[in-house]
Amino acid sequence: MRRLGPSTEAFYDQLLKSCNFLASLRQIHSYLTTSGLINQALHLGAKIIIKYTTYGEPNTARSLFNSIHNDKSNSFLWNTMIRAYANNGHCVETLELYSTMRRIGISSNSYTFPFVLKACASKSLILEGKVVHGDIIRTGFLSDSYVQAALVDMYAKCGQTDDGCKVFDEMSVRDLVSWTVMITAYEQAEKPEEALILFQKTQQEGLLSDSVTIVSVASAVGQLGDVLKAQAVHGYAICNAFLEDLCIQNSIVAMYARCGNVEKARLVFDMMEKRDLISWNSMLSGYIQNGRASEALLLFDEMQNSDCKPNPVTALILVSACAYLGSRQLGRKFHGYIINSNMKIDATLRNAVMDMYAKCGDLDTAENMFNDIHPSERNVSSWNVLIAGYGMHGHGRKALEFFSQMLEEGVKPDHITFTSILSACSHAGLIDEGRKCFADMAKLSVKPEVKHYACMVDMLGRAGCLYEAFDMIKQMPLLPNDSVWGALLLACRIHGNTELGEIAANYLFQLEPEHTGYFVLMSNIYAASNKWREVGKLREDMKNKGLKKPAAFSVIEYGKDIQGFHTADRVNPYWKEVHKKVESMAVEIKMAGYVPDLSCALHDVEDEDREHMLYYHSEKLAVAFGIMNLTPEAVIQVTKNLRVCNDCHSAFRFISYIYRRKIIVRDANRFHHFEGGTCSCNDYW
Repeated sequence: MRRLGPSTEAFYDQLLKSCNFLASLRQIHSYLTTSGLINQALHLGAKIIIKYTTYGEPNTARSLFNSIHNDKSNSFLWNTMIRAYANNGHCVETLELYSTMRRIGISSNSYTFPFVLKACASKSLILEGKVVHGDIIRTGFLSDSYVQAALVDMYAKCGQTDDGCKVFDEMSVRDLVSWTVMITAYEQAEKPEEALILFQKTQQEGLLSDSVTIVSVASAVGQLGDVLKAQAVHGYAICNAFLEDLCIQNSIVAMYARCGNVEKARLVFDMMEKRDLISWNSMLSGYIQNGRASEALLLFDEMQNSDCKPNPVTALILVSACAYLGSRQLGRKFHGYIINSNMKIDATLRNAVMDMYAKCGDLDTAENMFNDIHPSERNVSSWNVLIAGYGMHGHGRKALEFFSQMLEEGVKPDHITFTSILSACSHAGLIDEGRKCFADMAKLSVKPEVKHYACMVDMLGRAGCLYEAFDMIKQMPLLPNDSVWGALLLACRIHGNTELGEIAANYLFQLEPEHTGYFVLMSNIYAASNKWREVGKLREDMKNKGLKKPAAFSVIEYGKDIQGFHTADRVNPYWKEVHKKVESMAVEIKMAGYVPDLSCALHDVEDEDREHMLYYHSEKLAVAFGIMNLTPEAVIQVTKNLRVCNDCHSAFRFISYIYRRKIIVRDANRFHHFEGGTCSCNDYW
């Protein structure tokens, strides 16, 4: 056997450093093994182990580890193998080797624990992480700064921010990495205030943040939705020359978008010299988050002319845009694009496409897609999409049948399942069934959240059980939020209960003082009761707060075009013909028994003027356009941004009968399918 001299050892050390190919590594390994030199210098074997795992050969690395006959009671080689596993994502192997190391009595040290904790963190293995924490305490390494930092990182990535904070507070030395780990932990746990407090402390201690810190801080500010803080972070990035970093630029685009300032997000995006896929997806997502789906689609056209190729995340955003717009035509177009581009369609994207079809009024295609999924590949989200789809289309019984089938097939429902099924019961007036589903939540180990109580209040309120709904709010174990009180206020609008409406509105005005919709709802309740003085007071309050009632807007697809109409529209190029058609339709449906619902004309004017105002609601104009321009067999599908009013609902029943047309209206809450003089909601909505 050859002896390894210092010059020979240095030669192979340098050779391994410059080795960049697996084949070359195998040759070096082979020579060192056959010559017996590999057992004489542990660090050479360690370097080969690291190289093999880097090249995706963990089994070869482990074979080498097992074959080295040197003193294995030395932890150096064990630490090398653990490090190699952990750094290359082999978490199970890392923990198994660590367990073996403990079992045979080899001492762990400050080079062992950080990598074992890294493996725990990467898979959120909190129980295993706590066992390692216990080992650290027993072996006396808790005061080591590297071990402390790894513990903070492990607890943070496992979502245990409180435990991570305890370790962080006990650290003797905190570097920027430790601070950043804790800031990121709070940001990812959706505790943005705590994240920003820690960031302020780093500034007080004189630490200069790096790009990783700024990305986390920008995300925390985005969660808060604070535009002023967003501008401060942007300014900090500019002053410290961070804005040249693409990751920082992307995070600032996303931050402004989440704060509702899409214009500033687009300005930053447009000023970027280089854009990657994240840049495009961040801006596209920003448009969707802020209800500007049409602009997202225009930006996608620009993206296709760039060097960036869309990925499944891009597809998810575009599918969401089509669902928001309710455009069946666009939905089919983008579904075809996804298929033709050979994009990988995973469960998340497939479920999103199903959801899009349901929200675009094509429930049949959504059903067919679900049926095409192999039963073993259907996850809870797949079932949730169809349950929610049946509910929003008014098929409450079908949603319940589907829910029962889901349970029979052993799929465990989650909080979204119950939101969907309770909403379906609410829209269909299935009160007893809804009560049973709510009661079954505890049996199925799903703890009711505020949103589930909101669904129950909505269900009881729509059914006219207003005081039962109010009692449920008073007995809630959770603090009712605006969605709960909003559900009660809407029910009061439906049933004309001014007394309870005022109670709900007072809570809402405190919880969401800038929410225009709640002022409008209460104003409508007063108007329906002819309380015009109170209407005037509310409108004055809105004016003083700078709040404006959202304008009603309805769209209809016509060939490859989309036509949009505002109430009493005089901007659309077809408005004159459409107005004439609406007026002639009003005469025809009156002859068939239609009676205008004047309570829907919420202005203090004469009855004749009120009736005239009802003619020109945006959804009526869109339907009239459809009758004028679409072929008799074509479905007239209209999407409205607000809730369809009682009068339009009544009118569409008569129109569907007289003109023998199928009319689908998607409003802010659900779908209405009109055909032969009836609606899918059975006039319960």
